Amino acid sequence: MVRLPAVLTVAFALAACATLDVGSDFDHAASFAGYQTFAWMAREHPTISNPLNIRRVQDAVSAELEAKGLRPAADVSQADLAVDFTLSSAERTEVTSYPVEYRGAWPWGEGYFGSAVDVRQYREGTLSIDLFDARSHRPVWHGWAKKPLSRADLDHPDAPLREAVAAILSRYPPR
Repeated sequence: MVRLPAVLTVAFALAACATLDVGSDFDHAASFAGYQTFAWMAREHPTISNPLNIRRVQDAVSAELEAKGLRPAADVSQADLAVDFTLSSAERTEVTSYPVEYRGAWPWGEGYFGSAVDVRQYREGTLSIDLFDARSHRPVWHGWAKKPLSRADLDHPDAPLREAVAAILSRYPPR
């Protein structure tokens, strides 16, 4: 017999995954088989308010790239790929309009249709990962994930960031 808490945990996990919108794009002229090593671009991330999230994303991306067979290089000058990312959030408003049937007090019992509007405000987080050919400095791959952020995501960002990185890099290399 399956225990109810286990079923609920799986259901909530699947629901959380369903809200992650993931996509990617790539340079069709790039030869991804030639990329064997990677290094991080050295740059500041002034818009990230929690500096721990910088390390979380870098660790997760590095682990995913290494799992795909790429090796870390000492620096960008020795790497095939230069890696960078952007992490941001923004307030969003979603407006949904739909018809609603109203029943009238007419003798024939027919109703008429009006409309209803639902407005939902939320914070959406976006993580973008960019891979550049380290020799030509041209972008060769871009992946992103977007998700409405919950209070738990903001309070405990490690797991949501790892999940987003894994979902994004599941599309690399392009097929």
